[in-house]
Order: sequence, then C-alpha cells, then structure tokens
Amino acid sequence: MGNTQLQVQDFSPVRPDERRELKLTRKISCEDYQKYIDGQDVEGALTELPWALVDSISLFEQLDASFNHLTVIPPELPFRLPHLSYLNLAHNRLVALPESFALLFHLRTLLLHHNLIEELPASFIHLVKLEKLDLSANRLKSLPETLGGMESLCKVNVSDNALVQLPLSLGKSPTVEVLLALNNKCTAPPQSVCDEGSERTLSFLRQQSQNGYIPKKSHQGNVFKRCRGDVLQSRVANPHCAQAQYAQELTETTNTKSRIRTPLRPPPGATSLEADELMDKVVGLLYGAAIGDALGLCTAWLTSDECRFHYDQATLHPNQRISDKHRLQWEKGDWTTAFDQMILTLDSILQWAGVVDELDFAKRLVHWCNHGYQELGDTKGFQGFSNTVAKVTANPLFCQEPNAVARGLWGRNNDCHDPDSCEHLADNCAVVRTAILGVPHFYKLEEVEANALRICRATHYDPRCQASCSLVSTLVALILQNNHSLSDAENLERIIAMATETGRKLLIHEEHRQMFNDYCSTSSIQSLSSLHPEKPSHTFRPVAACLAALRASRKKDFRTILTQIVMQGADSTHNACVAGAVLGCHFGFKSLPPSWVRGFRKGHTPWLDVKINALLDMMGLP
Repeated sequence: MGNTQLQVQDFSPVRPDERRELKLTRKISCEDYQKYIDGQDVEGALTELPWALVDSISLFEQLDASFNHLTVIPPELPFRLPHLSYLNLAHNRLVALPESFALLFHLRTLLLHHNLIEELPASFIHLVKLEKLDLSANRLKSLPETLGGMESLCKVNVSDNALVQLPLSLGKSPTVEVLLALNNKCTAPPQSVCDEGSERTLSFLRQQSQNGYIPKKSHQGNVFKRCRGDVLQSRVANPHCAQAQYAQELTETTNTKSRIRTPLRPPPGATSLEADELMDKVVGLLYGAAIGDALGLCTAWLTSDECRFHYDQATLHPNQRISDKHRLQWEKGDWTTAFDQMILTLDSILQWAGVVDELDFAKRLVHWCNHGYQELGDTKGFQGFSNTVAKVTANPLFCQEPNAVARGLWGRNNDCHDPDSCEHLADNCAVVRTAILGVPHFYKLEEVEANALRICRATHYDPRCQASCSLVSTLVALILQNNHSLSDAENLERIIAMATETGRKLLIHEEHRQMFNDYCSTSSIQSLSSLHPEKPSHTFRPVAACLAALRASRKKDFRTILTQIVMQGADSTHNACVAGAVLGCHFGFKSLPPSWVRGFRKGHTPWLDVKINALLDMMGLP
C-alpha cells in the first residue's frame, strides 16, 4: 500500500529505549500550503499509508501523517498501532473515520483539521483518554450528542464546518475548557454567540443545560560565551582580576588609545552594576527580544481562544508552533521581522563605533528589504510587515534623506484638526527596533532619546511612534543605570514615570496623550487585550506590554510573564519582542529559560553571539 516515492523506515517493533515517534508528514513551502488549501495535488504526497505500517504491530506512540493525500484510514490501524497517544492527520482528504477508530484507547491528541469529514462514527465517544480534538475546516453537519460525556476531553475545535447545533452535553462536561465553533451555521447556540469565542459559547451551553457548573481555572542560569575581540586583549587571565582591570580602566580618562578602541565604555559612576552584571543585562536584552519574537510567532494573529486550544501555557516553546500559512513563512527556531530590525539597528551601531546614524540605518533597511540576512539563508526581507516602511523605502530619496521622506509621508496624511487622520502611520514597526538604543551612552538620557528619535523618524514620523520609541529606549537606559531597585514598587513606578514623560512630551494632540496614558497605566497583562482591541498593531500596544511586564516582574519570572503576553495572540511577535527585550534587560541573560535560549535554528545563535560580543567589546566589558 502507499506511494512508492516515499521511503519509509522499518516498522518492526521497537524497544523501549528506541524512538517512539513516526513522521510521515512532508516539509512544505507556502506555495504548497496554498495548494493544499485550494485542494490541488501536491507531488510526492502519500495517497495511502505505507503497507508496512498496517501489516505489523508497532509500538509507536506518535504518528504525524499530515500534509498528504490520504482518503481512508485503514480499519486495522488501531490494532497495528495500539499505543498511539498522538495522531496528526491534518491536511489530508479523509471523508470518514472507521468504527474501529475508537479502539485507540491511549489517544490523547487527535488533529484532523482540513479534511473532508462529514460525520463522526457513533463509537467515537469511547476515546476515553482523548484530551485535544481538532476537527476544524471539515464538512461536519452534526456531532455526537454525547460528545460532552467523553471523560478527558479538554479542548475542542469545530470551527469552519457546517454545524447547525452543538451538543448540550458539552455544557455539562466537567473537563472541557476550550470550545471553538467559529464560522458554522449554528442556531443552538446562535452562531453570533459562537463567534464571540469559547467562554461565551460554553457559558451559553451551561446555562441551557441548567447544570450550573463553573469550570476550574485552571537552575542554573545561562552562561554567555564571551569571546573578547582584539580591542580587548586583557592583561590578566583570571576573570576576577579582569573585573578589577575593567574598573581601573574606567578611570583612565586620558587613555585616548583605549577610548578609541572602546567608544561605548561607560564613565565612572555611570551605573551601580558590576561589569559582569552590566554584561548580563545587555546580553539578556538581545536574547530576550529574540526569544519574545520567536515565541510570539507561535500565536501571532490567533485569538486568545485559539491560543488556548493549540497550546498549553505551561509548556509553550518556540519550536512547537502549529503549521499554517502565516507560520510556514518561517522555519522552526527562527525569529521574524521584529528582531531583524533590532539587529539592523545594532549593525549600524557596530559599524559606526557607537554612533547612531539614520543614513546608515536607512541603507541597511533597504538592503534587508530586498535581500534579508543572506548569511542566515534569507533571499529577501519579509514583505508587507509595515505599509509605512514599504512607502518610505520605495521613495528614491529615502537613502539620502530618510527623515525628510518619512516626515513628508506623515505631513501629507496629517490633518491638525483630526488626530486620527494618519492612524495607519502609527504602527508598531519602529518601536520594536529601539530597545537596543538604550544601551549606547545609557548614562546620558538626552543622547538616548535623541538616538531613539533619529532612528524612529527614519521611517515613522508620527509623534505617537516617536513617543513609543523614546519611552522604550529611555526605560532600558534607566534599568542599566540601576539607580532604583525594581523590586520596590515605588522605585519601579518612579523609573516608569521618568520614561513615560519622555514620550508624553512628544505628543501633539490631547486625544493621543489620553490614549498614551491609558496604555502606560496598564497594571496587568490580562487587561492588555481590552485596550482598543480594534488596533492590534498600534505603536502604543508594545509599550503597554513591556510596562505591564515590568510591573509583573516583582512577583513573576521571565517565562511566566512572556508566556502570558504571547497567549493573548493578535500581534504577539511585536508585543513579545519589546516586552522580551525590557524583561531580558531587567532579569539578565542568566535568568532566561535555557530551553528557549537554545531553541533557535542552527547557525542563528553563533551569528547573534558574534554581534553581541562586538557590542560588549565596544563597551569595554571583560
């Protein structure tokens, strides 16, 4: 049985110490994904499961045969794979499940989305261990009335079908926590109720079932591999002595040669941090931003209900993201355009020995838009991430006069009598790049602000964008100065107020000031989603995310805070990138989750470390 093009491994029984996962899925491109959505044939896809899989008993516990052209599940499959706990048959052409399917007694996760299934067998409800069920994008017209009686069922997705009603038994279930039923034809509950999300749908069903049930709501630090460049050949080998050497060199203000080699070395008294602590925070900023971006990609442009359906908050990891048209544009372990822009800014700083120059940044941005980071395997920068960037970079004068071009675009759209006339120019594309600008000359807040505005105005001249960039860069600088303990609520609010004021003074319209105040006063991560939900990519939103994250840092760790931000979905890459940068700067690299730090694509980490080491060299850090 099955296509001869696919070479399948020996399916003889495996020992307990052998791998228990079988992958028959295909690596597909965005073009292939669209073909699947359109129902077109894709070369090399399986039309049947390999004969060896259904001809002998195997002990595999996980099977992934997604993105093929399977039309039938052999009835003998449960007998040949009796230990399956995870089965992914998404993006196939299945029209039905066999009655024997219920004999998969150990099955916990079943993914059948994007098939042609019209009904479930009556025996389906006997999957007593099934916890997660995805039947979205099929042709279901009804569900088993006793579906809610399944003992372990927690997450159900039946969106994008032709259902006219949902079983009332789901309202009596003591285990179901997430129920997605978007884009159906339901009359009970009304489709308008289902489209409001999981909580509203379950509430309706519980009320109708008159049950009244209310569900339960449910190390050692990283070590950065420091590789000192030629500019920092230490006179001593012992790290502790190197710290003393660093402290001594800080006072050698007349050593011109040393100053040229380390143009970003802070002067005496610039910070109360020890040299190793300062280094840890700088490294933490960059890795925190990269992690936030990569983790945010898992949930980008999903609803909060969809986030809860697809992911478990406690185990969320950048390499476990679902495969759909949006996420397939990046390899697993990759970050997106948000962190790319921060690296563009860092590259410019490194090229010009700590000088922040908008002309150099503009040239780098145009080159990146056309080619991406070729050393990471890119062929071009991601297109369409910001209409504002697309318009300014298309101007032939952009590389010569970026600020003038950006100002001209804003001026043509701005109407002093209508503060919302250029709303589309206040996107969050500029604010994601400016946290790194809080590092050079962090002890001079005026220079930090000037640098942030210079790079912001290279593409985004809207005062709201300028306010956002100024706030984030200033906040980072204040953290590096370490004049206030962030563990104290009063001190924390003091530095937030200082950073907020640098942004507020740049705003022109009173309506924008009030909106800015609303975002900046956000006290909890949970309340972020209620702030102007119709503006998911507004420049103030990442600001609110990082401030709420900083306020939460007194009681929660990096992993918990960032996961809560990401699980809200929407434009999570930008929100988590900025929040990750600020949190990483606060907690330091040593405190970041090691599995997230190690989760990037092969080659990405060494590439990033080279740039970080170059920055540390310029700062004269041992």
